[in-house]
Amino acid sequence: MEKLSPQQIDTLHRHLLRNGTDEALLEELLDHLACEVEHYMWIGLPFETALEKVQLEASPKAFKYLRKTYQIELTLSEKQLQQADLDDIVFQFRNKAYGAYDLRQEYRYSLLMAMLMTVGLVMMMMSLLASFSAGKWNYLSVWGAIWTAGLICFSYALGTCVRQNIQQKYRIAR
Repeated sequence: MEKLSPQQIDTLHRHLLRNGTDEALLEELLDHLACEVEHYMWIGLPFETALEKVQLEASPKAFKYLRKTYQIELTLSEKQLQQADLDDIVFQFRNKAYGAYDLRQEYRYSLLMAMLMTVGLVMMMMSLLASFSAGKWNYLSVWGAIWTAGLICFSYALGTCVRQNIQQKYRIAR
């Protein structure tokens, strides 16, 4: 795919300035316009024809929408940016319904449950190995207490994950 020359990018830049694009949005809209022109150049059109085709196909409504969307993103106040979660900023104008947003929201919780399960299993394995090497088992010993604590950690994490999974399936089924 042929890349645009600096002169061609400068032409696109001047075009956007003539159409009233402000400096805050210029880089983002220039990127979109350059991608569209490069697409038409890739299928064989010369630069001037590709630019004309993009200008003819560019809907004023879509252009206004892009301008409005990016203006909103750029006009978040400092207070709004401090209160906003990174996931909310990243997914602000994107589709949250397909699952990536939910996965990012639940990541820390899932990591905590995985850690609890792992710690629980390790504690249970250590107590089993220590009991087998000693040749006796007693719940009132130190290793019995470690076994019980590991079992509680593992059971809590597993039960919480299963409950959350059932709740999520129930929400999707609605």
